[in-house]
Formats: sequence, C-alpha cells, structure tokens
Amino acid sequence: MEIKNYDIAIIGGGAGGLAAAVCVSKKLNKNSKNYKIAVFEKELKCGRKLLATGNGKCNLTNENMSPDYYKESSREFIKPILSKYKTDKLMLFFSSLGMIFRKDGSGRVYPYSGMSADVLEMLLMNALLYGTDLICGTNIDKIEKQGTGFLLYGNKNTYYCKKLIIATGGKAQPNLGSRGASYSFAKMLGLDVTPIYPSLTPIPCSDKDLPQVKGVRVPCTVTLTADGKNIHTEKGELQLNENNVSGICVFQLSRYVGEFFTLGTVCGVKTEKIEITSDLMPEYSQNEIEKYLLSQRRKYSALKAEELFTGLLNRKLGLFLCRRADIDTNEYMYSLTDDDISRLAALVKSCTFTPSALPSFNSAQVTSGGIDLSQINSDMSCKKYKDLYIIGEALDVDGVCGGYNLHFAFVSGIIAGNACADKFKGERK
Repeated sequence: MEIKNYDIAIIGGGAGGLAAAVCVSKKLNKNSKNYKIAVFEKELKCGRKLLATGNGKCNLTNENMSPDYYKESSREFIKPILSKYKTDKLMLFFSSLGMIFRKDGSGRVYPYSGMSADVLEMLLMNALLYGTDLICGTNIDKIEKQGTGFLLYGNKNTYYCKKLIIATGGKAQPNLGSRGASYSFAKMLGLDVTPIYPSLTPIPCSDKDLPQVKGVRVPCTVTLTADGKNIHTEKGELQLNENNVSGICVFQLSRYVGEFFTLGTVCGVKTEKIEITSDLMPEYSQNEIEKYLLSQRRKYSALKAEELFTGLLNRKLGLFLCRRADIDTNEYMYSLTDDDISRLAALVKSCTFTPSALPSFNSAQVTSGGIDLSQINSDMSCKKYKDLYIIGEALDVDGVCGGYNLHFAFVSGIIAGNACADKFKGERK
C-alpha cells in the first residue's frame, strides 16, 4: 500500500486541532507553501462539536481567566499556559484572523455575530489559506512510532508524518464525534491515562419524590457535600426534572459526582456519601422565612396548607416541601404547629437531593480525566516522544462552564502549533 507523506499531521479537526493547523501552517507556509500539513477528521466535516458550543453562539473564552476555574489537580500544569495565553492574547489571535467580539455581563466572550459557524469558518479559511490539507471522512485508527516520525493507519490509506499533533478530544457528546480515540492512541504509544468520567452534565438523583417537581425552575444556591462537608457551592437557576437536577449551577457540581461514582473519592479523599443541598431562598435567613410563614398561617388560617407558599415559591415546589415535612396540604393552616413551620423553613434553606451515577457521556459537555499531565511539557509536547504533541480535552484538564474549556482547547492548539513549527524550522536549518 502506498504511504502518503506529510511533514506535520494533526488528528482531529475540532477547536484545538484547527487552531494548531492555523498556527503551524501560517508559520511554515506564510511566504511559500513548501511544507505538507494535514488535518485528519473522521467526520465528513470539521468542527461539529465547535458548532454546538455556547448553544450555537460559541463562548470563546472568559475575561475572568484563572487556574482556579479548572480541575484542582491540573492547576499547576495549566498555570504557565494561562499566564502565557490570557484572554486578551487569545482574542488577539482571533483578531488577527479578522474576528471582532461581543461580551456579556458575566465575562463571557463571543464572536460579534453570535454564531459558532463563523468561528469555524474563520479557522477553516485560514488553515486552507496557508496550505493545510483538510482530509475529512478519514478515521485514523492506529498510530505507530516509525523512525523519527509516525505511521498513521486510516480507513483508506496509510500516512507518514515527521511530527504529530493529537487533537481528538475526549468522550463527551459522542453524537458530535468525541468517542475517546485519544485514549486509544495514548495506550498504543505507551502513555498513561487517568480514569475518565462525564462532567458539566445534569445529575441523576435517586429521590423518589422528584417527579412531583418536574419542570420547576428556581433561582437558588446549590452545594455539593461529601460526608457532610461542603465541597463546592454555586448560585444559579436549579432545574428540577423527573429523574435529575440540572442547570449551569448543577453542571458545575457534576465533576465531583463523576469522581465519586468512578473512584469513590471527592477531591481525592475517600468518601462514603454525597448530597446536593439547595438553599431555595438564599437572600433570606431561616429565621426570616419562619417568621414569614408564621404570619401567613395567622393571616390565612381558614385556608388550606397548600396555600402556605403562595407568592413565595412555585406552587409545585411548595407542595413538594410540605410533603417532605410530612404536612397534609389538605389540612387548614390553623392546624399547623410551630414545629411544622420550623421544619418547612429549614427545608427551604436546605432541600437535599441524592445523586446517582452519571449514566453516560451523551449529555456531558466535557470529559474529566484523560492523558496524564505528568507526561506533557508546557509547550504541549510529549516527554516520551519529542515530535508528538497532545492538546485539548484529550488531556486531564477540564474547567467550569463559561468558556474555560474552549479557551484551553484553543490555546493548547496555538501553543502546540507554534512550538511544532518552530522545532521543525530549527531542525531544517
């Protein structure tokens, strides 16, 4: 079988892979297209997952950039990367391609058009402008180290490249092409992979009464507790569904749930039990809520208890709380004891849900875990193979919602692309 030769190959035509392609091809081919560079994408088109980011608006990055927004075990690794490529520098990269931006009140940065398709098209245009071959519909399923380069075995052809960038992502949203090829490649090359699990996803719960509040949305504060200890707290809109809880505030807790059910730990500490505790009225103290409910009981004593939360909380949620407090909502308010009111006020401030194992990667936005960072240099090159670079979600790096994961995908691609091109040029001198 004929082997097709490339100077540099990039496996994966997503956010990081295309950013790497733009950088490496621009550095090597800006003045003359003498270098052969290729992006291999198994889907028929590049960037399917990129198109879906930010609900199709593409949350590129966030003005509030810090290692604190990433998984704790990855912060030392990512600190110099974020120091080198802060938000402004990533925006400068896209500005150089011709993009302008729009920001929201929370620091999120979007393309001015508000369309992911424009981000994708701009990356593709620039990759093609500098002579990158985009080879779609080609699944690379095997990698071998061969001499000073790598052999790539595809479903149609075999390829040889002198330098290789792996940008095949994680396992989140397999319907958009992320099926875990990065981890297979790592094992082929003798690299270690940490346990993986879904993150930024709705959290299933085992509470049998959850269907009673299906469809309810409530602004609140949610906290993940591990053996009674508060681990992480978020504010936002809690969405209650038939068998899970959702909303961005819940997504931010899901990494800990994934870790617990995969490893039996939370933040690396052996854990027996986790819960999600929601404060349904964070602006008010338990004492203030109790006083309000007592006044409602006094004022509407002749009405049934089902009206107790009228004007305060969603009706379905109010009935749900009453049932959890063992209060018959068909009884009249005058029959409610002070202890009943006290229990209800406590439930408003601390309504708990019991997480179950995250079912799959289908609804997850990102993968937690991945190729072990101890094997990767700060320029994204592999310590074991100096001509191999690994970027993006393939690595054991994941952040919270708000543009942090896409920021890392882009900047790791930019760093790898530039480093790879510089090394290639240096070796040619």
